[in-house]
Amino acid sequence: MDFRYYELPADRRLRVLDSVIRLYTDQAEPVSSAAVSRDLEHCWSSATVRKIFTELEELGWLDQPHRSAGRMPTSLGYRVYVEKVVRPAEGGRNWERWLQSELDFEDASLAKLLDRAANLLSGLSHALGVSLLVVAPGGDPAEGRVQITGVDELLEQPEFEDPARLRVLIHLLDDALPLSGYLRGLSDRPGQVSLRIGEENSFRELYDFSVITTRIDRSEETALMGLVGPVRMEYPLVLSAMDSLVRLLHAGPSSSENWS
Repeated sequence: MDFRYYELPADRRLRVLDSVIRLYTDQAEPVSSAAVSRDLEHCWSSATVRKIFTELEELGWLDQPHRSAGRMPTSLGYRVYVEKVVRPAEGGRNWERWLQSELDFEDASLAKLLDRAANLLSGLSHALGVSLLVVAPGGDPAEGRVQITGVDELLEQPEFEDPARLRVLIHLLDDALPLSGYLRGLSDRPGQVSLRIGEENSFRELYDFSVITTRIDRSEETALMGLVGPVRMEYPLVLSAMDSLVRLLHAGPSSSENWS
């Protein structure tokens, strides 16, 4: 089930950025001007796309790993994409219906619901699902554990053929306390979806990752949920799902329609 939604941008730079990101997300390889030209149904020639590539490199939106390669989106390019192209999902209600059908709400605590949701979303996004810090009435921690799911899905991604990235991931999984502390710092506003892309993360070990977090208050309980995955992530799909999860579970007013 794919309920992602985004607006097709009119600005040619945004259209080329959108094409590069979609193709790079699918292929995990630098994208050529010829591939973008084909993807845009030859709206512009390869030569014109190369000129636009140069503009986007000067803006810091794209990078070229070496002279003979295509282009890859940068963290800034992804941020522009999320803010200028991706929009709250029109299919959000479909997401809510699907999540509600997959989650067992009967006699389920918020902690258990988020554990299940983290498992579902990690499968969709090929990212780690992290749920943690359930707080009982009065502010006392009810459960101190950190629940992490989706390791197998994440390891299947081509990024982790790089031994350096794999070592970072193993270190994060070996000691989850620094990661959980970082997620808590991103999730101080209930009902808000927070996104940090690549080098936007202040936690250096997450420079090659994107982190999406939300804090949900429900029935006098508070819990945090996060997704940690490669920067090469399907943002329309994942942000739509997280937005729907917040609307479904968070008891108070939600401000997740704008990513921060």
